[in-house]
Amino acid sequence: MALRKHRTDAAIAANEADAARGDASAYWVCLALLLAMVTLAMRIASMW
Repeated sequence: MALRKHRTDAAIAANEADAARGDASAYWVCLALLLAMVTLAMRIASMW
């Protein structure tokens, strides 16, 4: 019984680690998109 609980706790910890990595990836993707939008806006503004 203790072994089953230990496996469950390990699985929960692994899932939380994966979720944290996924959140970090989403953060960097959003930051890159924001930077690209600002760069594009600056280029459009400089053409006018």
